[in-house]
Amino acid sequence: MHIFAGRRRLVAGVSLGLASALVLVFAIVVIVSSAVSDDLGLPSDGSLAEILEDDSPSGNVGVVGADEPELVSVPQGPLPVRVDIRGIFIDAPVITLGVGDDTIPEVPQRPDQIAWYNFSATPGQNNNAVFSGHVDWQTSGGDPIPGVFYRLRELRIGDTITVTLENDEVLEYRVTGNVATSYDDPNIIRSMDQTVRDVITLITCGGSWEYDPAKDNGGNYSHRVVVRAERVQPAAAAVIPATN
Repeated sequence: MHIFAGRRRLVAGVSLGLASALVLVFAIVVIVSSAVSDDLGLPSDGSLAEILEDDSPSGNVGVVGADEPELVSVPQGPLPVRVDIRGIFIDAPVITLGVGDDTIPEVPQRPDQIAWYNFSATPGQNNNAVFSGHVDWQTSGGDPIPGVFYRLRELRIGDTITVTLENDEVLEYRVTGNVATSYDDPNIIRSMDQTVRDVITLITCGGSWEYDPAKDNGGNYSHRVVVRAERVQPAAAAVIPATN
């Protein structure tokens, strides 16, 4: 299936879209100031460069501005419908989203939903399935609450993530990296590229809130949290020899 993947245009989308839409509004500063701060400990299990080097099929590791096709073909199978990360108490539905007319990745309209992006592969296709979720949210009454990926930064290498597909197949993944990088790092987009292994990538905001009255939402988070996990292949069924 051919899908839109204007990667260089998506750099601005990831930096601005995941900044503005995942953060929502300035009133969330109340929870951010007390619960998500630089001194709370951003993840550092591995590095973004290591994640890209391990999985890049193109060899253009971390090269900003490398030539990219406007259309790419990514393998598609049954859609993901649920993500379970028991180590950080996540069991959430997955919705399918893409990019808007402005090339900015769309985000869920609820704090408890996880988005799978249809410009990436579906899980289980020996490629990269990309997910995102809110780190926090503001209720209709103006109260700030944690989002579905609020505790994503707590994941450690070896932790387990399971993804349920629409055909009821359950895939198991093991975390291989959990890193934080500056929100405007253009190489974040590389974590969304196709890969040579069956992996999933989970992205949310993190770090500290940086107030900027010039921005529509009143500011931005200082970092992006990127988790990479590789599929745990099921053990081959034992072969029972035929008897006469």
